[in-house]
Order: sequence, then C-alpha cells, then structure tokens
Amino acid sequence: MNSLDEVVSKLKRLAPLSLAGSWDNVGLLVEPCPPKYVSKVMLTIDLTSSVLEEAKDKTVDLIIAYHPPIFAPLKRLTQSSWKQKAVLECIENRIAVFSPHTTYDAIQGGINDWLLSAFDVKKDTVRPVEALEEFPGGFSHVLEFDLDPTNFKEIRDHLLSWLPSDSRISKNKEAIHVFPVKIGSMSSSDHWRLSVECNQSELNLMVSGLTQYGHYEHIRVKQLDKLPLATTGMGRQAELASPVTLNQAITQVKNHLGLQHVSVATAQGESEIQSVAVCAGSGSSVLKSVRCDLLVTGEMSHHEVLDAVHRGCNVILCHHSNTERGYLKVLQEKLAAVFNSAIYVFISETDRDPLVVV
Repeated sequence: MNSLDEVVSKLKRLAPLSLAGSWDNVGLLVEPCPPKYVSKVMLTIDLTSSVLEEAKDKTVDLIIAYHPPIFAPLKRLTQSSWKQKAVLECIENRIAVFSPHTTYDAIQGGINDWLLSAFDVKKDTVRPVEALEEFPGGFSHVLEFDLDPTNFKEIRDHLLSWLPSDSRISKNKEAIHVFPVKIGSMSSSDHWRLSVECNQSELNLMVSGLTQYGHYEHIRVKQLDKLPLATTGMGRQAELASPVTLNQAITQVKNHLGLQHVSVATAQGESEIQSVAVCAGSGSSVLKSVRCDLLVTGEMSHHEVLDAVHRGCNVILCHHSNTERGYLKVLQEKLAAVFNSAIYVFISETDRDPLVVV
C-alpha cells in the first residue's frame, strides 16, 4: 500500500504545482485525519453529488478531481451549498481530494497536447499559446563580490552556514565558484571574484551574513531573466501536416471527443485550415490574440467569438468539460505507470458535462 503522502508526492512530480495559474487552487484539498493509505483512486472532471455517491459506493480512498471543488476561500463548512456538502462528506468518509487543474493544462503530454492530437500536425511547430517562464536552474539572482582567493574555502563555509541544509546550494557546493577578474585585456592574479546563483530567500540570508561578516563592501546582485519553456504552458498551437477543410476539421474534433454535435463559427475570408490553436475548457483569455485558421475550445462568449471570426479564425466550441474529459483515459494509463499498478485507478462513470444538446 502507498501512503497518501507518497501518492501526492508522485502526483506533484508528474505535474509540479508551480506550473498552475497564479489564480488557481491546486494540490491536496482534502486530507483525512489520521493519515491513510491509498489503494483505490477515482478520476473525474467535476466532483458533483452523483460522483461523490459513486466514490462512496466504490470505497474510494482518493478522488483526483480535475476542477478544484474548493476554489474560493471558505469561511464556513455547512449544508448551505452542494460544494460545501461534498467537502463535508469527503471529510466524514475519509476520502482525500486532489486537484491538478491547470498543471495538467501546462505540462507536455497534458490535456492540451491531447486535445491537439485530434489533428495531424507538424510536430516541430507545436508550441504553447502562452509559454510559461522560469528562472534558469530555478535560480533568480547571482550574488558576486571580490575576495582574496586564499580565503575562498573559509568564505564558502561561511556562506553555507547561513543557508538551510536542504537548500540547493548546500547540496551542491559547485554552485559557489571563484574566478579571476579581467582588468583591461589581462586577467589579474590579485583580483578574484566569487559568484553564486541563488533564489530570493537565499540571497537575503547571504547578504545579511556578509554584511555582518564585515569584509565585503562591494556586493553585486544581478537579477536573472526568466526564460520561456518551449513545451510547457497554456494552450497549444501548430501547423497542420496538410490543409483540411472546415468540415473535415469538424469531423476530426467530433471523432476525437466522441461528440455528435459541436458549435461552429465561420471566419470571414478563406475557410481552408492550415493552422490550429486549442485550449481545453474555457479558451477565452488564452486564445484572445491568437491568429490561426481554427480555434478549438470548450466555451467562449458571444463577443469573443465575434472578435475571433473578424480576425480570420474559424471557431469550434464543444462545451467546457467535453474538451477535458477524454484526457482522463490518458491520465489513467499515466497513473498506472506512476504507481506501478499497485493502486487501482479508474474513471468515474457518472461524471459528465452538465449541458446536453437536444
């Protein structure tokens, strides 16, 4: 058996929570007390009343709900709303709840890559619509100061003593290095500089320590730029391997999502599809400035659709969760591999989009 802590750690490695939107509420949302072991996991898009009843009937230990059932801060837990009631029932029945939401939108091989796979695209053109950015190596700053190289080991030991033992610098002393400084065109044996890459909290600790140490008046701090991640971010866009008609694209989307009906808005001008952009769920903000022949998402407002067609984009809308639910089969296979089949992972049978076309 796997403890809940072990399972959550593996889920975080699959999709780091740092990739989520700043507005999102992801991770472990309900944690039973005392701690429990996990042998059965149910996947769902929404944690509705019917899904919760299914989880109770099937004695589920952990629900992975793509949409976070706790989103806005709760001031109380009462029977006044169905969401609060669901959280209370999870607590009473010792069912843990984990929500990945936009972390699965962002990762390579996540929900948006799956949605894009409805089309035959040129692999080397696939990229996020909104690429996430991160500091190289996870470090946001470089701290530098000049020193006598004969004192390097002593100074390095001082720096390490000011940092937590589990910091990346403490675990990798090579992060602190010293080099000769060029004066004009020549390197000088009398001028050496120590340089260390660090994050903001580490920087604060080291500057405080150096100030108290009293020997370094000319501390220099460089702010590093974040670099875009080529394969990680919100939405996906790509060029098609060969052009298709709008009707062909509609058929491909229906087949991929298992839908009989979708909503379509036709662009002004050419209707041949050579490029596509997708965003699972609500693509309103992510796709608002994209210039592709076709946009595929779950929902957009009336005015956002008008904006899209007037800039030459055809639009296919499929209802919000219909662009997400099919990914659960992919996720089920991923988690079976992550847990080495030691945990039974299955998809809810009662989870469905609340809207139907009649």
